[in-house]
Amino acid sequence: MTKPKLILVERKPGRDTESYLAPLRRHFDVICVSSGKQALEQAMPDAIVLNALSLHSPGVRIAKQLKVGMPGVPLIHLVSKGGEESAADVVFCPPFTSRKLISALKRLLRPMEAEMTPESLLRCGHVMMNLSRRVLVIDGHETALTPKLAALVEAFLRHPGETLDRRWLMKQVWNTDYVEDTRTLDVHVRWFRRVIEPDPNQPRFLKTVRGVGYRLEIDTSPPEKELEIEPALAALDM
Repeated sequence: MTKPKLILVERKPGRDTESYLAPLRRHFDVICVSSGKQALEQAMPDAIVLNALSLHSPGVRIAKQLKVGMPGVPLIHLVSKGGEESAADVVFCPPFTSRKLISALKRLLRPMEAEMTPESLLRCGHVMMNLSRRVLVIDGHETALTPKLAALVEAFLRHPGETLDRRWLMKQVWNTDYVEDTRTLDVHVRWFRRVIEPDPNQPRFLKTVRGVGYRLEIDTSPPEKELEIEPALAALDM
């Protein structure tokens, strides 16, 4: 089973870092970077740990950048003392154990299948979305979405194979007819591609229709096993 991808942002690993890094690697595919900028250059992870203890700064600005650049990705912020305003989902101050850190990560990445109901689940090919929790699941990997990104993804999943023009998307998601500046839409489309595309720079699923908008191209035909059910049922009726 593939481990969840975790980005660990820290500048100068020390003895304290080593105490929790090894346990983290048993549960996650850990990628270490030394700055928030390097973290944003990575493919979309399942979670981020920002070790401000190693940065000799509160890391508040970096936490905000990470939440803006990777919306919906769970972020844990390790700080030297409490009271800091942080955009992170969870803030830890020393002392804390690796078990507590891992438990918090697993809680943020908890499986969503048990909470799914037919009313809250939207399927489109190999992609499914929990509408109530605003969580996207692709090949077993979960990605939490911001409200606007969730609205955009839902629009595409409900209209596979259709070209959705920018004016319609702006009205649907942002409730505006203003289309002179669609940079916000384009940024959200890039975020969606980071999640759905194997290579966001060469989109296979979310295609740009030049001068018009975007089209989600996903195979929505049922799997072969499901297709074989109908002949079996027909034989029973004979």
